[in-house]
Amino acid sequence: MNELLLAMSSDMGIDRYSSETEDSFTYRVLYSALGQWCLRTAQNITVGIYGTTKHNQTIVLNDLLDKFSRIFPSVSDKFIDTSNQQVDFSVFIRRVYEETGYLITDEDNRNKIANYGRSIVLGDKALFFGFPESDYTVNGLGVFTGSTIYRVSVKEFLIRDALTYEEYFKACFDPIDFYDKDIDLANLEFFNPLSPNAPSRSWEKQPKTECTLARKSKFGPFYRVMQISETLQFADEPIEQLNGSFTSYEYRRLYFAIKAHYEAPLRASITRIDNAYSAIRISGHLPNREYYYLLLLSWPIKDAYDKVGFLAHNDMLAGIVYVLKNLGIAIEGGEVKNE
Repeated sequence: MNELLLAMSSDMGIDRYSSETEDSFTYRVLYSALGQWCLRTAQNITVGIYGTTKHNQTIVLNDLLDKFSRIFPSVSDKFIDTSNQQVDFSVFIRRVYEETGYLITDEDNRNKIANYGRSIVLGDKALFFGFPESDYTVNGLGVFTGSTIYRVSVKEFLIRDALTYEEYFKACFDPIDFYDKDIDLANLEFFNPLSPNAPSRSWEKQPKTECTLARKSKFGPFYRVMQISETLQFADEPIEQLNGSFTSYEYRRLYFAIKAHYEAPLRASITRIDNAYSAIRISGHLPNREYYYLLLLSWPIKDAYDKVGFLAHNDMLAGIVYVLKNLGIAIEGGEVKNE
């Protein structure tokens, strides 16, 4: 195996799992290495000025990605989003770190490393937000050290209310918020939470439950729908700006809550590969808060843009299961022990 790859994997504490192919291991090491370089560029000090411009970060990462592609051509396609080739992986990594608090952007649009000693304790490790001076290991894009004094909870990191999925469902379907609406039902599609399909493929012409969502098209407008006194009543559901922000795709939380309420939850399966690693398969895309959190704890499996398959160390599973269950996602397999 390539000596450069072995050196990088040793530096980051990344090991192969049982029967892992060389290409799979290479991809994981390069994925994490690009993340580390993104953080290192933000440690620059030039003429007393800390950090670096976003443009420079993109240039550095694209240059590295080009070099890696020439040295390891068999995995170069892992960093190309085949569904949208306009997506730049270097920009994607930078955005993840900006949105999760690793990087701070100043008024001059320069990114600086956020070394405030903040961490989330996960078993006997801690997800560290910044670049530690002590020894560390890497999982996906996340940096791990021992516990620090400044600790935050997962809920604080997610910057979201403390409602359970059932409490969230009830808050979204309070009869007082609904009203009669003059609308032709034939022009609507209704979300069917009982469908075994992914939420994006669970829309039908008739409502199947008393509470659900409705839309005129894939692009909206959207409504919450509730059957009250045998009449369908509506509440407007705002259309989100879907982008790379931390809070984007939050509407998926409501889909998952409705499905869980009707005892047809979205499912995630966990398959133990060996004593060190497990594979996680989720039957739908997550809100960005949880998706970005998983990118700090695990590696996307198929390629760098895989949003449903993740490879994680077994000691990360409890932290991952916690956020999935909080969305109302049912977990199958894994024998996860909650901390």
